[in-house]
Amino acid sequence: MFYLLKLQLLCITKKQPIVKIQKKLLPILSLIILFIVAETKAQAQQVASTKKDFLIMSELDEKPDFPGGIYEFYKFIGANYKTPEVQGLSGKIYVTFIIEKDGSLADIRVLRDIGYGTGTEAIRVLQNSPKWIPGKYKGEAVRALYSLPIKIEATGGFGEKIYSVAEVFEKPTYPGGLQNFYIDLSKQFKSPEKAGLKGQLIIGFIIEKDGSVSQTSILKDLGYGTGEEAIRCIKLTKKWIPGKLKDGTAVNTAYSLPITIQSPN
Repeated sequence: MFYLLKLQLLCITKKQPIVKIQKKLLPILSLIILFIVAETKAQAQQVASTKKDFLIMSELDEKPDFPGGIYEFYKFIGANYKTPEVQGLSGKIYVTFIIEKDGSLADIRVLRDIGYGTGTEAIRVLQNSPKWIPGKYKGEAVRALYSLPIKIEATGGFGEKIYSVAEVFEKPTYPGGLQNFYIDLSKQFKSPEKAGLKGQLIIGFIIEKDGSVSQTSILKDLGYGTGEEAIRCIKLTKKWIPGKLKDGTAVNTAYSLPITIQSPN
């Protein structure tokens, strides 16, 4: 833009009286000023848009709270959370969310889960949470970032045991072998249009005793929707040959697989 204006100035100033030059320069100078002002405003807007529009706990005068206290919040979680039927499953899920000015929850994210859909279930429950009492700064309600752990511990009384691969006599196998599984997966998988994306994700799932796949979960992700796409494709693959005990009984078996992703350049 400035290069073109410079050329115009050179053309005007060659062998022309000063008065004429001034008259012809005025619209161009006005254009330059308008261009600079517009550019400055655009940069200011860009800087403003990068600023966070929420406060963290240490910045608040009054911290947000669940009606009745945090104990009541965990009671709500316990009453609504559906723990996966996996014996011995135990651990913590770490979540973050924004408590809005009206007390509703937004931007719910799982920082870490323990597989078997535990993170997805935590998001579902939090999306149905009663409104919180919002945090305050200088007497006014503000958006606040909140994080907390949710402890998961499977209890007894489930219908059928889910075995680990180490517990079964015959490990689950895919028809034609694992190589065929990856071939079938690659036919379905749609890589994200992200140049240079490369790495490995890990998907966990249960191979039911009839060979079907259930309780798929993302154990390690690359982002850009790769984990969700892998789960979609796994559900479209053939039925597996289930794991078996020494007496030949087919059983439900927990299984996990790495999937290598490399987007085209």
